[in-house]
Amino acid sequence: MMKENRSDLLHTLTERLKAIDYNKLPISDYNKRYIGNLKPALSYFMRIYADCLQKGLQRTRIPISDITLIDYGGGTGFLSILAKTIGIGQVIYIDLNPSSVETIRLLKQKIGVGPDIILQGNSDVLASWCTENKVCPQLLIATDLIEHVYDLSLFFKDLIHINDSMYLLFTTASTPFNPYIQQRLHKMMIGCESGSLESPNYYTLRKQFITKLYPDLSQEKIETWARQTRGLIYTDIQKAIEEKIMPTPEDPYNTCDPATGNWTERILPIETYEDLLAPYQFKLKVEKGFYNTDRNNPVFSLICKGINALIRNSGSLGFLLAPFIILSCGKERTDTV
Repeated sequence: MMKENRSDLLHTLTERLKAIDYNKLPISDYNKRYIGNLKPALSYFMRIYADCLQKGLQRTRIPISDITLIDYGGGTGFLSILAKTIGIGQVIYIDLNPSSVETIRLLKQKIGVGPDIILQGNSDVLASWCTENKVCPQLLIATDLIEHVYDLSLFFKDLIHINDSMYLLFTTASTPFNPYIQQRLHKMMIGCESGSLESPNYYTLRKQFITKLYPDLSQEKIETWARQTRGLIYTDIQKAIEEKIMPTPEDPYNTCDPATGNWTERILPIETYEDLLAPYQFKLKVEKGFYNTDRNNPVFSLICKGINALIRNSGSLGFLLAPFIILSCGKERTDTV
């Protein structure tokens, strides 16, 4: 399909999705709010999805109708809908949230296009399904997900077990380059630990868990364990205490919900991703994201266009300005930042 046709399809699909009154759909209040917040900038997010699809298609070098794509952590399912609209052969949608899964089922019925397979669960569910059904996807795209995954080592193991030549593409706003974004995300993490953002806060949850499980520990030791186990889920906290191995958090800010393991926009060095992928002979390419230029204020729109041009044309310095980064992982490339 020609790029011009894809551009027209993107615009048409975006307008169709904007026109839906999601408040009238029998979906969860969470998804109504989420999509409601997304709609004003939907053109921007659809361009991000289109950019990811274009990069993935270029790097797999497989005819579009022969590709099996995984939309991992698919959320609203808009990426899956776009992928099928431009002609991708098979699309597998998977998300852990059951309300998101129900939303994409309803959207597929409403607009007549959507993923071929809809799954609920994590990477282990996906790996099991692919094995049982003898499906070997060539491309996986996940937007705003990798910064939340609790155990990336297990995550990559599951994904690469599905197909050790599959191309993986992630977008994340948890960039280690942009100092303004780092400052904003660190404030969020502090809020989750202190209680200004999450209530009960994560520190209190860990402290309550340790107190209940080990009532004979002194208050001082309970507080020490609660501080030092930041970034661990309950089972790993218990294991650390049982084995008397006091953890040392690798980062002074990163924290996760101890009940679910969901990280608060975790920021990782690029070297960490490279080390996680190295055992599978996967190479990492890091690219710069872009700002939304569809602004109601034409001055803001012009400013964003200028910043995007600066990001594109300033080499490595552009990473300091980019609002997000794209992590492309595959065996066939050796590009670096």
